[in-house]
Amino acid sequence: MSSDACWVLVESQTGRISRESLEALSAARVLTQQTASEMVALWVGAESPEVRSAYLASVGVRRVRWVGEVAAWDPACEGLLTRIEALYRCGPPLFFLFGPTPLSLSLAPRLAAHVGAGYACRITNLRSIGGRLVMTRPLVQGTLSELLRFPAGRGGLICLSPRSFDLPKPFSNAEPLPLAVEDAAPFLPARPSSPLFEILESVREPASRVAIEDAEVVIAGGRGMRSREGFALLEQLAELLGGAVGASRIAVDLGWAPKEKLIGQTGAKVAPDLYIACGISGAHQHLQGMKHSRAVLAINTDPMAPIFRIATWGIVADAGEVIREILHRSTETENRHAATP
Repeated sequence: MSSDACWVLVESQTGRISRESLEALSAARVLTQQTASEMVALWVGAESPEVRSAYLASVGVRRVRWVGEVAAWDPACEGLLTRIEALYRCGPPLFFLFGPTPLSLSLAPRLAAHVGAGYACRITNLRSIGGRLVMTRPLVQGTLSELLRFPAGRGGLICLSPRSFDLPKPFSNAEPLPLAVEDAAPFLPARPSSPLFEILESVREPASRVAIEDAEVVIAGGRGMRSREGFALLEQLAELLGGAVGASRIAVDLGWAPKEKLIGQTGAKVAPDLYIACGISGAHQHLQGMKHSRAVLAINTDPMAPIFRIATWGIVADAGEVIREILHRSTETENRHAATP
């Protein structure tokens, strides 16, 4: 029988917790409330989880296990898998949740196979019915759904579907986190003499090919971009930031952007780490398509524009001029670095 705990793999390999891990924490909080279990974070990253202890406590985490980072010499993550498997065998959790990151999608099914646990992927909803966890997974492009359960008396591994859970909202009266960072040294495997594979090259996909629903950065334009040429500036900024370009309804109706770029109640629903609203007033229809963004930068000449009410940061200025200045400064920086011997 599994222990009375719910594990969450929390990835912080870039200095901040990934959005997918935040969604997994949100799902785990719902799950722990329904099953009266304890939420435990398995921290993956070079920095100590102590730097995020206050935040982790505020979203319901009660214990943290630091399992290390992804080693450059181990692209298959065999070392990380071995560490997590050793912890799992010492005391398996009731459930183990993963956000849909490339790392989690690689680790979760392999771990399930190694330890003989159940595995469910692309899960969009979790709820307890009759004391048993019931998971929802869409079928046939979302037109149908199937309900899944693990065998009675057994837990399992769960990989969530992207953008299916909101970001967790911290509790206002969170207790201090009794942080217990466990030493991963006993579980460190020897460096393999011949790894399963090696990374030869990493290539960033052009912004023009990144789907706006999947982009971590979305630069959206509205009436304030004034023309199709204004949207060309958005494309340049998207290339610079590795993001994708979106548009408001009026920009699509005016022919400045194709219909597939429309963000809103009748268009695409996005939830990027950063949403840059350029010349967008913030009509209700548009906000419905981007309200789950992690952070919002609004640029608009009207200081009373509704978009500023939900913005993390705001700039009262002409969006085209601001973007031109960003691109200009970026070019200057690149030239200065290129001239440095």
